[in-house]
Amino acid sequence: MSIHQPKRQFLKDRAYEMIKKLLMDGELSPGEFVKEGDLSEQLEMSRTPIRSALQRLEHDGLVRIHPKQGIYICDISVKQVNEVYEIRIALETFALRKLSHSIEKHQLEELYDILNQQYEYIKNEDSYSALEYDMRFHLKIMEFNKNEQMFEMFKSIREKLTFYGKEVLKKKIDRLKQTYDEHLLIVRALEKGNAEEVVRHIEEHLQYGRKTLLDP
Repeated sequence: MSIHQPKRQFLKDRAYEMIKKLLMDGELSPGEFVKEGDLSEQLEMSRTPIRSALQRLEHDGLVRIHPKQGIYICDISVKQVNEVYEIRIALETFALRKLSHSIEKHQLEELYDILNQQYEYIKNEDSYSALEYDMRFHLKIMEFNKNEQMFEMFKSIREKLTFYGKEVLKKKIDRLKQTYDEHLLIVRALEKGNAEEVVRHIEEHLQYGRKTLLDP
């Protein structure tokens, strides 16, 4: 029995990543209903890993499961966006203010490495990977803060933020390059140890992202 468990776990995770990619690529659109059976056929998997993946995506707030109607791809509401960004601004400004007084050389190097990789993906017009490195940048900042509760809180909204990022790109494709430039300003301010400048840059960065997402 235990021999088969890793395979089931792998299929569940693979189904999750594949459905999430359908969401990020726009093949599943907000407001749309899809059926579990259709996803099973499209992804060439049994319904068991598909169902597990959908339950996880429901926990992420990206879908809602309706037993009779199917799987609803969640719309982006103004209320939800504002609530998520308020959490994000509170977490990241606190983390960066604290980090500006304690950041170490190897941590700065890690952030620059992430930015270099993000820039390469932007240059190659690989928006999915560029978005992934955008999120890695913010996750790394929260990780460096060494507050496990705050880190877990940030991770709990990670998939919503990635989904929002994809929606922003639909409206403003050059936002990826702007995001990279804003990240660079944040790291340079961190390198100088200037707490007020760091906080100003992260607030402007996040407020601009929220505004772009909510603009009609």
